[in-house]
Amino acid sequence: MQQKESFFRSIGRDNRYIVGNLFYAYFAQGFALIMLGAILPVLKADYALDYQVGGMLLSVQSVGYAVAGLGAGFLPLYFGLKNSFILLTSGVAIGMGMLLVSGNPVWLLIAMALIGISKGAVTNYNNQIMSDLARGNAGPLNMLHAFFAIGACIAPFAVLFCSKVDASGWRLAAAIATAAAVLGLLAMSRMKLDNTRASGGKAEKSAVSFGFFWEKIFWVTVLIVFFYQCIEASMMGWLTSFFVDSGVMTNDFAQVVTSALWIALLVGRFSCSGLALRFRPYQMIVVMAAGQLGFLYLLIHSHSFAMMMVATVGLGLRMSGMYVTSVSNAGDLFARYPVCMGFFVLLTSMGAVVAPSAVGMVANVAGMRTGLAVLLIAAVALIVMAVYNAVMVCGRAVRKHAVKHHA
Repeated sequence: MQQKESFFRSIGRDNRYIVGNLFYAYFAQGFALIMLGAILPVLKADYALDYQVGGMLLSVQSVGYAVAGLGAGFLPLYFGLKNSFILLTSGVAIGMGMLLVSGNPVWLLIAMALIGISKGAVTNYNNQIMSDLARGNAGPLNMLHAFFAIGACIAPFAVLFCSKVDASGWRLAAAIATAAAVLGLLAMSRMKLDNTRASGGKAEKSAVSFGFFWEKIFWVTVLIVFFYQCIEASMMGWLTSFFVDSGVMTNDFAQVVTSALWIALLVGRFSCSGLALRFRPYQMIVVMAAGQLGFLYLLIHSHSFAMMMVATVGLGLRMSGMYVTSVSNAGDLFARYPVCMGFFVLLTSMGAVVAPSAVGMVANVAGMRTGLAVLLIAAVALIVMAVYNAVMVCGRAVRKHAVKHHA
């Protein structure tokens, strides 16, 4: 507690207001994005959409995320950080509102692309601004990411509540998410971001190096996160549909189980912070990858509520620290190459683009359980890359020790 208080005292009143907005932006994003997965079964039924279109909606959101991740760094040079932040993050309010207007597939695809752009912008700007303010203190960044998980935990319960209040509950839920996003935009208009724009202009004007493309650790880490994103994006978008279509539980109860996944993710993220002090990233990646394959297999082949619940919580715990740990696995790569992160986000996000559509296409023909089984391919590939990464890192350490001993 002392560390948190000293951080808030040290940054001043204006920056405390900015940090409050960052927390709320992540909370609102988690609330809206997980709500999309929660309402997808009834939205799909209401607009008479098939699994293939549902998968495309999830995939185009990831396309928007990838585009925003690559382009958000350049917009502040022309529009300023505050204006860019507000402009790009307005996508979630516009997109969620568009879902209420029409079920035309093209219209819905545009809406989901805007939501994806907002997701990418919030992720980019939130982490950039908080990193500048925290000055190497990991505590505020961990707290920031916790707010996304809090919003994600609440979303399914909000959908459940709305379904009890109104016959067309998904519309009320989407309207609440829209209002929450608009409230965040209004609050952002009062932010003073002058103190956090130091990294916006000078870095991009200096010489840009693309040397990371020739480093093996970059491509290995990209593939690890690519296969992880296949699993993560598909689970977030299709999990509620899987629970409902499995016949094991009702739509209302499926919302509760979806929240259990996010509670597990929240607990796991805090646990990984402690485990990272005792274990190397490559060791944690192998364990988490193996756990994802095991629990995913259990989830797909389970037909009882108890086992599906165990599999869901276990999967959430194993997925929780995968992204951050993988970034740590790359060492100082992102510090040495400032433009590396944008390309990293773009390349790894392709997993979140391809996999949900693949799940939807297979589910359209053979059912959701078979559709979700497609992810086992990504889970096996993830383990292969995790083991290869461990061998590579250990081999490099042995060679370095041998050279040092020989010298």
